[in-house]
Amino acid sequence: MPKLVDLTGQRFGRLTVIERSGKVTKDRNTRWKCICDCGKETIVARNNLTRSNLKGRGAKSCGCLKKELFESRRRKMLEKCLNNPEAKKNNLSTGIKNISYQPSQGSACYSVRIFRKKRRYCQYFTTLKEAERAKEYVLSRYKKGISNWNEKL
Repeated sequence: MPKLVDLTGQRFGRLTVIERSGKVTKDRNTRWKCICDCGKETIVARNNLTRSNLKGRGAKSCGCLKKELFESRRRKMLEKCLNNPEAKKNNLSTGIKNISYQPSQGSACYSVRIFRKKRRYCQYFTTLKEAERAKEYVLSRYKKGISNWNEKL
């Protein structure tokens, strides 16, 4: 059996090892109690700590790094969409809530998009009048409490 290496005080990414945890993984790796730079404590297996230094994989934080990276990517994508004149050209507002004009859709140019309580309705129409009618129909079914309000017309 290999000798236990003491990782106390070592840094792995944003994690600093505090002490050895009493728990062991299924494959008999020791677990270590670590504190992240954000202040949260977490327990990580030894192989996940040491793998992060060798291959760029494994534990680097308590999960805060993943959240930060996701948020920064989301912000960049949002800025890209807002600053892109082509995106503005392809999704033009009609002045009516939930209805937009999209010339890239070919013959079906008006889209109706309604989101309520994690359910969505999205459909394309050739005329603005059809889109308005569909929107009113879907919203009336939603207000009446009909369960299949978001089925395509």
